[in-house]
Amino acid sequence: MDALIRFELRKITRRKSFYAGIAILAVMIVFMASVLIANTQIRGKDGNYLYGIPAIQLIREYNRQLAGPLTPEKAADAVEWSHNVRHDPKNLDEKGEMSIKAYAQYEVKNNQIYSLISFAFNPSGEYGYDIIDRIQPSDAKAFYQKRMEKVNQYLNDEYSYGNYSAEEKAFFMKMNESIPVPFQMDYVTGWENVFENLPNLFLVIAFVIAICLAPVFAGEYQSGADSLILSSRYGRNKVIAAKLKASFFVSLGLLVFAVAAYTLLLLGIYGFDGGSASVQIIKDLAPVPYTVFQAYLWAVLIGSLACLLVGAVTLWLSSRMRGPFPVIVASGIFLIGPLFIPASKSSRLFNHLMEMFPGNMMDGFKKLTGYEVYHIFGQMIPEYKVMLGFAVIVIALLVPLSYRAFQKHQVV
Repeated sequence: MDALIRFELRKITRRKSFYAGIAILAVMIVFMASVLIANTQIRGKDGNYLYGIPAIQLIREYNRQLAGPLTPEKAADAVEWSHNVRHDPKNLDEKGEMSIKAYAQYEVKNNQIYSLISFAFNPSGEYGYDIIDRIQPSDAKAFYQKRMEKVNQYLNDEYSYGNYSAEEKAFFMKMNESIPVPFQMDYVTGWENVFENLPNLFLVIAFVIAICLAPVFAGEYQSGADSLILSSRYGRNKVIAAKLKASFFVSLGLLVFAVAAYTLLLLGIYGFDGGSASVQIIKDLAPVPYTVFQAYLWAVLIGSLACLLVGAVTLWLSSRMRGPFPVIVASGIFLIGPLFIPASKSSRLFNHLMEMFPGNMMDGFKKLTGYEVYHIFGQMIPEYKVMLGFAVIVIALLVPLSYRAFQKHQVV
């Protein structure tokens, strides 16, 4: 790293705004983790609810017992176990319903597999574990067939913004058929909670990046240093390149710090189990053949590129505006504004265009496990892959535009 880049790095990282951004990230990480932990609950073995750390420990104990391949036989055994428990007179109260104590002792531990079975077998729009009492153990062996029927039903539903074409239905059915079965079950509560607030974390990171990068060029205009820089020997080339490289390093550093701190904090409390589980254990209809950890990497990649895109837009605005504050305001509107525009109920194209704004790209897990596809040059490409390409292309365009805008700035 040459002296110019180190100098520009020091200029960015020694500003009060940089320290404020680090503090904001640290506070938000602790806050989001605390909320998730406090909201974790499960009915304990004595029938009373547990919250927080005790609940996490019991969920981990139960779900570790279920870890392993979700074979048709395993699904059938779970249904048979439920039938035996529910029809045992010792487990019923005076109303003939399962007592809370029996439910806590015998049924709660199987909630993870019951959730998967009930989702596959319940009619569309219906939820709850009652369906398990209405099917036979032999029926449960058709778990994967029922899941595919659910996928087919989803693709054939009526949507106001436009239905799936025959080609799109075939595309997503083929994607689902490529998913390895049986699914791998495991304790995934930690990863599930990581995904829960990851979009909010990326929004905060993007805003902090915008605050830190806003003065890179605009600060020079405001202070009058632009005349000195642009009249110097390397002011119109190496200095600008150093500013852009330093901005990238700062953005990347903020991303690594925040994502690593958030992930390690949550998994350090919940446990690191479940990375090798099928992502369908968290999102039943997910059409991708990834493990939970692979899905996490995709979500982080998409969210990170969205943040870098915000950084690129901020640098471009900074090269065009005469002060950091207007840059921050404009970047904030660009980041947050599209989140308040409701999705169209009549145009899928409009929705697809809106999804390309960075604020809507932050939820990489939702994009990865969703059923949106873009038609580009006669090819169908899943939404999450389009987002990656779009972000990279726009960043690649904005960086030289920022370079040239400052390079050609006329000093007054």
